[in-house]
Amino acid sequence: MAFSPESLTFYRARSRSHLSTQGAGIVGGGLAILGLALYALNVLLFVVALLAITFVAAEYLLFVWSTRDFSPEWFAARRDGTSSRVDVHGTGSVGVTLANQGPRGFYAEVFDGYPEEFEMLAGSPRLRTFFAPGAQLSLFYVFRPSNRGLFTVGPTTVVAHDALGLAFRTLELDTRTNLFVTPPRPPLGLGASFARLRTRFLGTQALRRRGYGTEFRSLREYLPTDDYRTIAWKRSGKGKLYIREFEQENRQDFLVLLDASSQMAAGIPGSTALDKAVEATQVLSAYVARREDRLGLLAWANGPTSFVPLGRGPNHVSTLVRALAAVQPENRPFRGEAALDFLREKLKSRTHVFLFTGLTDPTEPFRTAYARFTAKGHHIYAFTPSVSSFYPPLPGELDQRLLFLAQQLDSRRMALSTTAIRSMGIPLFPYERRGAVDPVVELYAAVRSWGYAR
Repeated sequence: MAFSPESLTFYRARSRSHLSTQGAGIVGGGLAILGLALYALNVLLFVVALLAITFVAAEYLLFVWSTRDFSPEWFAARRDGTSSRVDVHGTGSVGVTLANQGPRGFYAEVFDGYPEEFEMLAGSPRLRTFFAPGAQLSLFYVFRPSNRGLFTVGPTTVVAHDALGLAFRTLELDTRTNLFVTPPRPPLGLGASFARLRTRFLGTQALRRRGYGTEFRSLREYLPTDDYRTIAWKRSGKGKLYIREFEQENRQDFLVLLDASSQMAAGIPGSTALDKAVEATQVLSAYVARREDRLGLLAWANGPTSFVPLGRGPNHVSTLVRALAAVQPENRPFRGEAALDFLREKLKSRTHVFLFTGLTDPTEPFRTAYARFTAKGHHIYAFTPSVSSFYPPLPGELDQRLLFLAQQLDSRRMALSTTAIRSMGIPLFPYERRGAVDPVVELYAAVRSWGYAR
């Protein structure tokens, strides 16, 4: 296996020697015995204590001398078999291979850093062995992530031990790499959600239809209701006129606006209101890609945390999914009016906006921004989480009563919020712990069936 000089960089240039717990224990015990020997004037104890301390000191100095040039130049490394993208609750793999380019061998302990959200399934991120000069060693392990997000694997730590385990040196190698944990990929073609899309509107509707487009479709006889500018004069004869028909695109634009404030963090990790919104967006992106519509993403708290402009195609979907993986709740309030003003400047064509938010009673600035936004021809559809439903039942009777009271208060708040939001003309779709995939797919199917072309 060949290593390039650029395959590894280091951020800890030198290491320092330390006594191990075992070595420090022997020295501490020797000092205690030495004190006892001086107190009791016992020559035998004095000699034993002195021999123990001298032995550890000699072993430590020998180790320091033998590893005096222990440095990053001793090693080359590269990542092998490391996943770059893994579905949450799926399986991924991590591998790293080190080569000892130093002048001598040593007893090595190697650790690979990994996030605590990774559950080890096979292999191990830790290895202890004798690392001979010119030899290579590899770490490889399989994991299951419990939460989505952007995670860093690494650095790799190399610990050099002496033969007796009394001293060690530590060196960290910058083998860090990013790994995206994304929501589960939807099983397109299976389940009720896909069946709802296979309607007479979506199942047979062409992306292109007859109209005044730019791509030639066919010739047909002229009708009195046709525009005379479409007459194909060269193909028309005496007493019979033909017109040219062109393809008209029937694609639409969609954008998902995610409330990334702390109010969307309701629930247990991995199944919060924001997690369910991200999961629904992932499913929507797959369906939109099939219909060749355009899709964008904006995650917003007090400002934009992630923005993917409208686009289509495999590369665009991949970019959007990576952005979704990194969306996390911020400890900042959601300013919906600022988000709508931001989109009003960015969106150049009429767009359907799917808004996932814990927004309660809309403020006057939000109402004003909403009026400006819809005046541009855009449409907003709101998906709001029922916060209390995201918490599982509690075991204690008192806890159950408290949860019941919280659910009652949340239901009343949701009822008031629903009335306020719908009074603005915004269609509202509440969702619970099971997720928002079904209402999102149903709405997409309905919007798609309207035949509204941009």
